[in-house]
Amino acid sequence: MKADRRKLLTAMGTMGALGAVAPWAWSAAKVKPGEDSVLIVVDVQNCFIEGGTLPVAKGSEVVPVINRISKAFDNIVITQDWHTQGHASFASAYTGKKPFETTKLSYGTQVLWPDHCVQGTKDAELHKDLALPSAQLIIRKGYHPKVDSYSAFMEADGKTATGLSGYLKQRGIKTVFVTG
Repeated sequence: MKADRRKLLTAMGTMGALGAVAPWAWSAAKVKPGEDSVLIVVDVQNCFIEGGTLPVAKGSEVVPVINRISKAFDNIVITQDWHTQGHASFASAYTGKKPFETTKLSYGTQVLWPDHCVQGTKDAELHKDLALPSAQLIIRKGYHPKVDSYSAFMEADGKTATGLSGYLKQRGIKTVFVTG
């Protein structure tokens, strides 16, 4: 089965946009996060917003929703896609390869992406309107030059932990809410 991150991101963007259009979804659920809950905000970066290098349609529409719901949380973690220049997941790192084709890496089949979220660039920065002053941790993933990452918990090689699991366990977190 071929992984298609663009379709996944587009679908996730659509779900996020639905939250922006239908804010009742949050209040209707009567969710009341406690001290043992965390909100994980995933990759709300310029790269994945309209005008970025790997945009999700209507991606910016999730930002005001995230800002609103984040006020209910004592614990917030942010993830950030954070690639090196020439990363192994970039099509530009291979002669004759194009974005969305695949290649084999030591850990398996890798979808090749356009260059995106390169460390230290505006593209990799969090969206300018994302307001999460109480966030305690930023997990940067995909920063190993030869290993991609789709998870806030484990790099794509299935061996390299990001540290998020230990962080949450150490703080007694029992309930995880994910958005982005």
